Amino acid sequence: MRAYEAVLVLVPSLDEDRIQAFLQRATEAIEQKGGQVTAVDRWGKRRLAYEIRDQREAHYVLMRLRVDPLGGTAELEHLCRISEDVLRHLIVVEQEGAVASPKAEPARSEQTADPAKGGQPAAVPAAPSAAADGGAPRARAEA
Repeated sequence: MRAYEAVLVLVPSLDEDRIQAFLQRATEAIEQKGGQVTAVDRWGKRRLAYEIRDQREAHYVLMRLRVDPLGGTAELEHLCRISEDVLRHLIVVEQEGAVASPKAEPARSEQTADPAKGGQPAAVPAAPSAAADGGAPRARAEA
């Protein structure tokens, strides 16, 4: 089984009952294929960056799934395509070692840690300077 993330963008006019009903249908479709929904994170109604089907807002839902890589997401994909409640959807493979929650802060390494808190400052590559070549302007190569 492989881990996936599905982001669903649902029409803003849906009430809580219809959103829950759609998520239940999606969960059942995944479980019929032998998969499981490991988490459902409802982000709520958000403003869209651009209009989609004359809508300026939408309900966002993040689903984490574990399904068979050979067609396990096909049923969810089909459900999202035929449903009038879904404005957009995206299903991607979850990478190993990815951040568990979009609200979680990324881990800080010692190279990027704050020196005031005892960490090592990040190495910044030096920019080439004019003094390195004597300050003379470079000639353009002729073709």
